[in-house]
Amino acid sequence: MRKLSLSTLHQTPYGWPLRQLRIPQAHKVTRGSKEIVVAVIDLGYTYHPDHEGHLWVNPSPTRGDIHGWDCHDDDDTLKYNFAEPESRYNKGHHTFIVGEVVACAPQCPVMIVRVGYGNPESWWRGIDYAVAHGAKIVIIPHGFSTHGKNSKSPLFYRGTDFSYPLDNPEIRRALDDAYAAGCLIFRGTCDNRGRRAALALAALESVVAVGSSNRRGEAADIAISADYVEIGAPGGQRASDDPKDKIWSTGGNRDYIHFQGGCMASGFAGSVGALVMSRFPELSNEQVRQIMRNTARGDQWNHLLGYGVLDAARAVSLKPAQLCQHLRVKRGSGVLTRKARKHLLKVTIENRGAFDVKEALAIVYQGDPRRPAAPQGTMLNPVLLVNKQIGHTVAPVRGLHQANFEIGLIETPQKEVWIQVCTLDRGGSREVDTVRLTLNN
Repeated sequence: MRKLSLSTLHQTPYGWPLRQLRIPQAHKVTRGSKEIVVAVIDLGYTYHPDHEGHLWVNPSPTRGDIHGWDCHDDDDTLKYNFAEPESRYNKGHHTFIVGEVVACAPQCPVMIVRVGYGNPESWWRGIDYAVAHGAKIVIIPHGFSTHGKNSKSPLFYRGTDFSYPLDNPEIRRALDDAYAAGCLIFRGTCDNRGRRAALALAALESVVAVGSSNRRGEAADIAISADYVEIGAPGGQRASDDPKDKIWSTGGNRDYIHFQGGCMASGFAGSVGALVMSRFPELSNEQVRQIMRNTARGDQWNHLLGYGVLDAARAVSLKPAQLCQHLRVKRGSGVLTRKARKHLLKVTIENRGAFDVKEALAIVYQGDPRRPAAPQGTMLNPVLLVNKQIGHTVAPVRGLHQANFEIGLIETPQKEVWIQVCTLDRGGSREVDTVRLTLNN
């Protein structure tokens, strides 16, 4: 294999994850920003030459924490030094994820935060450290698992399936606080060691759960079936012997190595989040999150890849006018049907803005609601209703997508009706679209 480098990886057969995420195209718009700090919270970091100039530098170090902090040993060593035998996986994992960030968002500084199993406090302290020192993206490739009483090794490694970490309630507090502070937090999901259980911390509302894709852009053989998976990113194929089906990045021996897993997917997703946040620094973390999932390559949610594999180029190429809610009635979409002796109007509502509408109100009228049906009427001499509402419904519409509404009607409409649509969301768009629809039977 020819010598690899992060700057040219996308040009090789091993750089398929970057091409799948459309990172080269995204770099024509942004390569990140020094203001968007990415914290990688993992089990121990080893320096790699390709990371030179990309690591975060603490502007006010007080304990020697130049590039981050070792919350396991409470010092500035950062390195993996557990009692278990050193392996390529143990030594290279933290370095690997940092390499993914450098390849995808090279202008974003990477903060190194080390945590450790057998030390529950290190995990929430690590998250708190990252937030306190300005991180906007938090990637947590490994997840804290229940240890049990007086155990340095998680129960997961001793034959017990995933369970809620009862011995570390503070980690949930730290995750919620980080999100409230404006951070985006990424955790991967995958079938790990033959287990397909729920990962409670990945399912939290404050965490973006990432499914794993393979080289074909499909769900990888490690993808887990979960109701909380939000987006997909490259995780690699476990069963394949072809090295091009794996994920390649920087290793702990100043080399390049390959892995596969939900950890890799979380690194890529966090990197795309860093690019989007760099491109639109004025947006909230929730708005950036919506952009990521609404520009992903999937029309409908599924239990393996969520709303689809991320598309970094599409996400960072949105126009300012698209950074909104923008409801419109799709012209020509009105279809009148009958069900159980009741008339139903089926109509399509489009959201041309990137931000979700949680509650869109669609109201059907017999006539144009913007004009008086009886012009001679006054407040002192009102006219009985001539122009009436004959049905309405409320439903969500994702950003940059459309939704089919089914509205029950209380009267038989004529050949045409008027429909108004608006958002009911607090702080939502004030626009109202009113359209006359000719009905198709």
